[in-house]
Amino acid sequence: MALLCYNRGCGQRFDPETNSDDACTYHPGVPVFHDALKGWSCCKRRTTDFSDFLSIVGCTKGRHNSEKPPEPVKPEVKTTEKKELSELKPKFQEHIIQAPKPVEAIKRPRQGSTLLPRLQAVLLPQPPKVLGLWA
Repeated sequence: MALLCYNRGCGQRFDPETNSDDACTYHPGVPVFHDALKGWSCCKRRTTDFSDFLSIVGCTKGRHNSEKPPEPVKPEVKTTEKKELSELKPKFQEHIIQAPKPVEAIKRPRQGSTLLPRLQAVLLPQPPKVLGLWA
């Protein structure tokens, strides 16, 4: 009966009867994920592609291992107590300042004003003068 090898980076099926001292090529270290680079703590090779990371050949030879490794111990997360809404609000008084009202009302130019043609003449872009080609 074929068993599954639980060595990191191996994952092959093996026959315990033919398991030799150099049958398995695996990584004794742990996976390292730093920034965009992925690799193994036992090897120097790093890659940015996850499929390349999975295909990194093991750096150590040994026997296949049929025992599942123990789950890593997760740090205990302390839950925060439920706080009252009044505790979550800021501890200072909120003070809203409004802009002062203008002293006199702002007047719009009347409909037939001659101001618009004068502004358009100033604000509309003029064609660039290059080497005196335009007069």
